This record gives sequence, C-alpha cells and structure tokens, in this order.
Amino acid sequence: MKKKIILGTALILILGATGSFVYYDYYHAPRRTLTFLPKKAIKVAIQPFKGIDKGSVLEVKKGIERYYGLKVIILPDIPLPIHAKNTHILKKYHLQLPVRYRADSLIAYLRKTKSSKYDYVIGLTHQDISVTKPKKPKWLYTDWGIFGLGYRPGPTCIVSTHRLYRYANLAQMRTRLRKIAIHELGHNLNLRHCPHRNCVMQSARESMKTIDNEPESLCDSCKNIIKRKFIVNFPEEQMGKL
Repeated sequence: MKKKIILGTALILILGATGSFVYYDYYHAPRRTLTFLPKKAIKVAIQPFKGIDKGSVLEVKKGIERYYGLKVIILPDIPLPIHAKNTHILKKYHLQLPVRYRADSLIAYLRKTKSSKYDYVIGLTHQDISVTKPKKPKWLYTDWGIFGLGYRPGPTCIVSTHRLYRYANLAQMRTRLRKIAIHELGHNLNLRHCPHRNCVMQSARESMKTIDNEPESLCDSCKNIIKRKFIVNFPEEQMGKL
C-alpha cells in the first residue's frame, strides 16, 4: 500500500528492518515516525451449499491453492438461505422461469455469517444464480443468470456450477469452474475487470466462449496490484525462477 506524504520541501524515506517506513522532513519541526501496515497474509475458506458435488469443491480448492499459492479450508456444507430466492421477482414480472438465487443476497449472507478466522469466503452452489442488470428490456435483465459474483473489494464471493456444463465434458467444466473462482476471488482482492485478453480478470461479456478462451492466470498488472497489498507468492512465478 502506497501513500503520498507531502510535508516540506525535502523528504527522505528509509526502510527499517521491521518493514516500517521512517520519514524525515527537513522543514517541519521534530522528526516523526509513520508506520504503514505490513502486507497481509490471506486466509481463504470455501463454503459449499448443500447439493454441490464434492468434486467441484475440491476443484476450486485445488485451483485457488495452485494458482494463488494459498492454503484453502473447506467448511461443512450449509443450506442456501431461503430469503435469497428470486420468487418475488418472478411474481412481480409474471415470469415463467425456474427459481434462482440472488447472487447479491448470497454474498451478503456469506459476509454476515463469515468467521473472523478467514479473510475471504468463496461460496459454491449448483443452483442457478442471478443479478439485476441496468439494461433493457427490464423484464429480461431484472433476473439475469450469471456464473459468479464477488465484492470488489470485499470478503465474499459466490460461484455457481449451474451454467458450466453447457457443451462441455467434465474436464472442460472443471477448467471453467477454476477460472471463475480465481476471477471472483480476484475481485475480492480489489481487481477490476481487465482489458487484457491474456488475463482471467477480463469480463465474460455474457459469453461462455470468453471463459473458454481466456487463460487460467492473471496478467502481470493484476498480479502486481495484489502483491502490493498482500503476501501472495504465485507458484508460476516461483517456478520461473528455478
């Protein structure tokens, strides 16, 4: 985390052994010390919702651990909260659609119930999830099905496997799942959608084709944003140094 400090006409920064920054200013009264918070180690948990298959849960765990180099804990599965169902929207617009779960309600629920032992929680469900998009026609986009959603920045995200089986075998489906989990956790770590095609943080643009064509990795710019604030040792970078 970087901060600009303007205190006088001259400023010297010295990095101490503790990782704290000590500054001296020549113009303003006595010497003072400013300590910046150190980089933070990340603790991640997966919260499976009832009905999700164990293979998908293990695949997300493997993907996050393998790519971000983080240890991931799997929590006991829990029921989906009834209040997150989209039934009120179906009634309002008289839509003959399957019941979905509102993604924004799910990540809010995960945030509310998150243990302080974990910094980030990734929710996993096999049910279809949706959001309201500011597009027209309103009846179509008021309950738009999505792959995943995460706070940016924030402590929770949700990923659904419901749409990932389309035109895919099991291996392709699991690759899609890992990419989406890496993407949504990236949002939690304050990454925006990235314009680079060689980055898993690019917007899916409502297309499975985008997900299939993108890599299972971040571009250097997105990695650097994360590394400035968190202790993350991307394994692929460590392998490149060998």
